[in-house]
Amino acid sequence: MSAFHQMGHDSENLLREPELSSFRGAILSPVNYNEAKVASQVAKLRESPGMESWFDPQLYVPTSARGKLRSWSYFPTDVDTADQSSEGWWVAIVNALADCCVRLNVTAVCSPAVLSRQYSDEYFGTIVGAGQQLVKRLAGTGMRPVQTAVVGMNDLAVEHRLMSIASILSRTEVPDIYLVLIGTTEPRRELTDVEEIKGSMKLIQLLSGAGYQVTVGYASSDMLLWKHAGATNCATGKFFNLRRFSRSRFDEPSSGGGQLPYWFEEKLLAFLREGDLVRVQRAGLLSESTTRNPFATRILSQMAAAPGNAWLGASWREYLWWFAEAEARVSAAGAAIVPEMLSSAEAAWQQIETSILMEERANDGNWIRQWRRACLEL
Repeated sequence: MSAFHQMGHDSENLLREPELSSFRGAILSPVNYNEAKVASQVAKLRESPGMESWFDPQLYVPTSARGKLRSWSYFPTDVDTADQSSEGWWVAIVNALADCCVRLNVTAVCSPAVLSRQYSDEYFGTIVGAGQQLVKRLAGTGMRPVQTAVVGMNDLAVEHRLMSIASILSRTEVPDIYLVLIGTTEPRRELTDVEEIKGSMKLIQLLSGAGYQVTVGYASSDMLLWKHAGATNCATGKFFNLRRFSRSRFDEPSSGGGQLPYWFEEKLLAFLREGDLVRVQRAGLLSESTTRNPFATRILSQMAAAPGNAWLGASWREYLWWFAEAEARVSAAGAAIVPEMLSSAEAAWQQIETSILMEERANDGNWIRQWRRACLEL
């Protein structure tokens, strides 16, 4: 039960930072790096005992934004035109993927899955089949197979579709499931559709209850919801476009999804710009978690000594430290801690409702009530 670093552009320097060592490992990105770079990242991870390297082939990345994927030996040149229901097509990809990962010497390999326009029963049957092929191909290599499940959140809002999807995914013999939730909420906004949230949580609950270890990719502060539902691990990245998977995330600059510093505050379960951070600090609403966060301490010291100076790099680290520490805390304390955290956050928002107007109008804490509902009605 640990957090994973979702690798993105120029994230290598974070892999070995001592204060971020509580991450279990990294989910590697062939979109952002070529094979030589990823091999170097794997070697660095192996220098730290217990650190894992998961390779996600990321075939579900849209046509318009495949980055360095085409340079990888396993990437199928006919991915947009092939008959993706063909078992032979998937076998060829799995074989090439396994050969590549043997060279890299990674800890685990996520099965290939494409991004579908329609998440039909046939689609889920196909990706489960690819996972089964991966199990056979990795036998004897020492690498662990992981079943990738790319799921549309809008489908999970419909009870009968949710149950059908859970039933098909439960056919996999792979004990680890890497869940990629596809939604329409942009990376800088919190999830607010209660039925989609509940459906996603229910899927995690069903799979976990069936004995699978579920790792949820592309998580943000909604990690708390997935952990409450029973997720074993969650993954996040330093950039906002690595904290939610949606087609819109690829509209972000290739250099990393926006260069704005944001502070994550557990007391409000919200991301704050500098001006709002100052207001919240003056109101005495910084959490106990914040006082233990070494990067938070550095940011506040810098703001006091040199107001206006950039703290973008520190903001990434401040958030990542919180994510790993909070994930570990929830894992240790159990799911019951999450409703308590949400209740506390809503009370804090009510406290500042008449005293602070956030610079970002949409930053009003309204998602907390939806999250509390989802937990209560799960």
